[in-house]
Amino acid sequence: MTKLLEQLGVYGWSVVDENLVLASLLTGDPLLMIGAHGAAKTHVAYKTAQSLGRAFMAYDASKSLFEDVLGFPNVESLKQGRVEYVPSAVTVWDKEFVLIDEINRALPELQAKWLEIIRSRKIMGFPTAVKWIWAAMNPSDDSRYNGTQQLDAALTGRFAIFLYPPEALDMDEEDRIRVVHHINGDDAPSLCEWLDDGLAARTVTSEETSVVGSQMAGILSAAAGHFMALRRQLDTLGEFLSRLAILVLKETDGKVKLDGRRLGFMYRTLLAVRSVEMARANRFGESLPDMVQSAKRVILASIPVGIAADGINKEEFLHKVEVCLDLLVEYFRDSSDMARTETIYRLFTCEDLLEKTRILVHEDLSELAKSKAWNDLADSGQDVSILAYLALQVEANRPGTVPQELLEKLATRVNVSSLSTGNLPKLKGEAVELIEQAEALLDQPNDLGKMLAYHHLRRLTDSGQVSSDAIDLARSRIAADFTEFNQLLGA
Repeated sequence: MTKLLEQLGVYGWSVVDENLVLASLLTGDPLLMIGAHGAAKTHVAYKTAQSLGRAFMAYDASKSLFEDVLGFPNVESLKQGRVEYVPSAVTVWDKEFVLIDEINRALPELQAKWLEIIRSRKIMGFPTAVKWIWAAMNPSDDSRYNGTQQLDAALTGRFAIFLYPPEALDMDEEDRIRVVHHINGDDAPSLCEWLDDGLAARTVTSEETSVVGSQMAGILSAAAGHFMALRRQLDTLGEFLSRLAILVLKETDGKVKLDGRRLGFMYRTLLAVRSVEMARANRFGESLPDMVQSAKRVILASIPVGIAADGINKEEFLHKVEVCLDLLVEYFRDSSDMARTETIYRLFTCEDLLEKTRILVHEDLSELAKSKAWNDLADSGQDVSILAYLALQVEANRPGTVPQELLEKLATRVNVSSLSTGNLPKLKGEAVELIEQAEALLDQPNDLGKMLAYHHLRRLTDSGQVSSDAIDLARSRIAADFTEFNQLLGA
């Protein structure tokens, strides 16, 4: 498989990483590289800009004063009531490609100053020529790096893609040897003093860099056409991301909220990466990667985990996101069973325990969805007596409905003795005649009826809508549910 970055002297990076780089180049959405020193973060930015022939500047955020980026005010123009800045070789105004290096070593007040450039390519409201902004940082949680700061959440939220370049020891031996042999950029700067052609010592020549730039530009031009076509073809992508946001919110107990900007980044990056994959397949004759796996990689690379001080375990969180993706995987398959996906989404988002029970014991679900739903309910803190009771009864009649490893756990969750109005504290302050009505509602001929009655009565008390008419309506619903669940149980 052709690796363009490898031809620029960047070794050990996967084609997946390369496609994320190309996706950022295609859309212009900012990219943040998080990795150890020596992982070629600055080098990849410089060589990419050089190959495309774009004016490039790398700023060390730990040292750069903002006057270095902005320039100093022009005194003469100030006399005339105009605000202008005197440019220099390092000011940002005419740069097209910018790398903000060591971004998490900048003091918080200086981090904030970069926000406007990353967000809108402007400084103090004035437009610049900047089209691409990348940043680089060392891992904040790595004890090797003193002086790193946590990135401000607003700053982190401005990056679309989070890429983790490999260290040399993470590479295979062939790539590690290439890293050893590589001479380019700042390497061996004095050789040119002693050679007739000092540039001959470099691993990658300027001509080779230009060739790669032409290939890269061709892929990006083709990918842009694919991007516009995919926007029309993948018309359910917005719905997928909307639902993913809800599932991730629930799965992380509200700790992670994918806001509108993040979802927009994900949408564009999904389209961009697929467009790049299609363009590469056409140009290099490569096989098109599986859409499901490609989408997973994009989503996981689009979420800023372990960067800000969010107290979230990165590996644990990404696993939870991957589970959510697997539940919605039909969005990326040809001839998808969207009816089943709709049912699965309803299962994990509805609040009504009886509705969850209906879906679990009646609907055709994927094995992942069934196993996860049963585990979630068995481990939940809510009263799941009715679900546990029904599950055990269904399993007795239709073996294989409930995962075997959960049967014992569910059996411990059935507590018929607790089904009384005494366990409904909101009912205690009601009129005596209403309590009597409620007691009568719980007077059912068997455990199933009692559980259904308790469930509906609990819903009434939790909603604060206990009344004589409401209890009568609940009685009719209990009768209907009783009939339905008896049929499900095969009675």
